[in-house]
Parts: sequence; structure tokens; C-alpha cells
Amino acid sequence: MIVSASATASTLLYALDAPANYVDPSGRPVFLVVLLVAALVGTILGAVGAVGNRVKIWDEFLLWVIGGAIGGVLAVLGWTGIIYGVWALFELDVSVPAATVGLILFATAALLGAVASPLLDNTNSPVAWLFSFFMKWVQSPLLTTVGLVATLIVAIRGGKVDFRRGMLFIAVGPGGGVLTLGAVAWTQSGRFNPDGTVPGNLARHESTHSRTVAAIGELGFYFTYVTIGAIWGSAQGGSWNNLNAAGCGNPFEKTAHTFTGDPAIPRSTSDC
Repeated sequence: MIVSASATASTLLYALDAPANYVDPSGRPVFLVVLLVAALVGTILGAVGAVGNRVKIWDEFLLWVIGGAIGGVLAVLGWTGIIYGVWALFELDVSVPAATVGLILFATAALLGAVASPLLDNTNSPVAWLFSFFMKWVQSPLLTTVGLVATLIVAIRGGKVDFRRGMLFIAVGPGGGVLTLGAVAWTQSGRFNPDGTVPGNLARHESTHSRTVAAIGELGFYFTYVTIGAIWGSAQGGSWNNLNAAGCGNPFEKTAHTFTGDPAIPRSTSDC
């Protein structure tokens, strides 16, 4: 059944808010189809990102693929809401489906993040790192923007800030922990060198996480990390957000830990 969009109360409603029952008269794909395509694109780009980041353990590779599918769907949902909000705010004519625009934005950014960011991060060029940082920022607009505000505050207060491997490291208090959110690593002071830089192996470890964000998006990575990854890690006998001495734990940590050597040889689920 084809129903004219003029029958709706708002030009922002797509397929009468029932994409499973109606087809857009212009021939554009319905919303659910776009989400399905987003999941497929995310799956492919998750695999590409895993290959580009030299992921060799099967459970981590699979988590990249799952995270990519989830990231594609969540990114399209997020961009659709943002685009509709902007169109409504400025009373613009909806001539292009917001979901399709969101899919294009995610696919383009994820492809660049999956292919280019590993190459850029593995150079010793601050200029290359800067390009990588911007790719990660596009894929993590919320967390990286919050991190940039925090970086500014830390810098103004005379705190330690370092820029390595396409991401920022900011000192956030005493201790030895690090939390990467987007392209910014919230780093406790015990991890900094006396000269205010972070060790090279730590930079490589955390940049691996930031490149995962670049490939599958912040929503895809963090949602998958704290759900499937955490459950999987605990089932292996490791921590939900780390690896144990045997190299078992959250699969998203396994390649990253090869740089810091704790442990140097992570194990797959079948070996845990």
C-alpha cells in the first residue's frame, strides 16, 4: 500500500512511522532496510578494521565484527535523530532521508578509520597523528569533544598533556590507571614519564582502542565492550575490562596488551 506523505501531520515522519507496512512513494528505502544495510556495512568494516589493526585472535576478531554491526545500526539511529532535529529546528524541507545520510556518514568515516588510522598512528609523524585524531573525533563526537574540553582545563591548570599515536593523554590524578574515551586517554599521573610524556608502549596500547572506535564508532565499541565483551571476558576467567595473567579476558583487550606485555601473549577463548 502506498500512502502519500501529505497524509501525515508532520513532514518529518518517514513512511508514516511504520516502515514495515509502508513504502516511501519516492522509492527511497524504508528505515528498517537502511538499518539492515548499516549492520552489514558495519560488519564488513569491523572486519576490515580488525585486519588493519593486525588482530590475530579469533574471539577478538569476532568482537570487532559484532561491534561493527552494532555500531552501524546505533550510528544511523543517532545521526537520524540529529539530522531530523536540525531540520526541525531550522524548518528545512526534508528532501533526503535522514537515515540514508546517517549511513553515508558512518560508512565513510568508518572506512577511513579502519584503513587509514592504523597507517597514520604507526608513523612517527605528529602531522599524521593529527589526521588520525580528526578521523577518531568524527567517529566519537561526544566523548572526544568532552575529552578536548577536559584537555583544555588540564592544560590551563598546568597539568600534563601529551599527544601520541593519534590521541591525547591527559593527567587526571594520582595512580596508574588509564581510560580511553574516544581519542582522549584519561591517564593517572603514575603513567607519565618525568618529562611529561607517556611511554611508547602505553601509547600504542591505548591507540589500539581509539582505532577500534575509529572503525566501528563510539557507540558500537563501548556498547559492545561493556556488554558482550565484558560477559565474554568474565566467562574466560578474566576481568570484564582487562586480561588475567594467563592472557584471558575481554577480547577487545587482547591485541592492545601485546604492546604493554601484560601478558605479552593473549589467548583465545578456546585456550582459556
